[in-house]
Amino acid sequence: MEEINDNKDLQTENSIIKYIDNRLISLSWTLSKLSKQSSISQGEISKIQSGRRKRLKAEVFFKIYTAFGDTCEAATKIVYPSLTLLLNNYSPKERNQFGSFMKQFEVNKNSIEEVAQKTRISENRLKDLYFRIAAPEAHELLLIEKAIGKKQGELFEAIYGGKEVKVEL
Repeated sequence: MEEINDNKDLQTENSIIKYIDNRLISLSWTLSKLSKQSSISQGEISKIQSGRRKRLKAEVFFKIYTAFGDTCEAATKIVYPSLTLLLNNYSPKERNQFGSFMKQFEVNKNSIEEVAQKTRISENRLKDLYFRIAAPEAHELLLIEKAIGKKQGELFEAIYGGKEVKVEL
């Protein structure tokens, strides 16, 4: 895999305002209709549209693009036009003789360390997402999907849409 170049700080800019405005116009919808279709309050949608909500949570992104009937891929191209979904290579830390011997007994795939290294999302941020009260931002979940070999939108559907995800061991 190639190095990530545009996601270094992961404060990824989004064009959710443009996406919402264009889709409302193309579907001849009101904010009220979007609110009903997405189960997001009109107040929250207004905060997004006015730019008072800078970060786009994955769940909100999912609710908006599914309300509009779009796929994750189509919405991502508009909302994150400069997001590079290229991953870093994962190189586990070097081990001493005992560590190398013990590796044969491990069954560890997609560890926090591996996902962090591939996505450049810090291990601390991933620990917040995995073990503490934190919600992934849309671009983080897109990168995590890519890092663990899932199709774009697959984890969104599993987490927020209630669809099962195939787990490969």
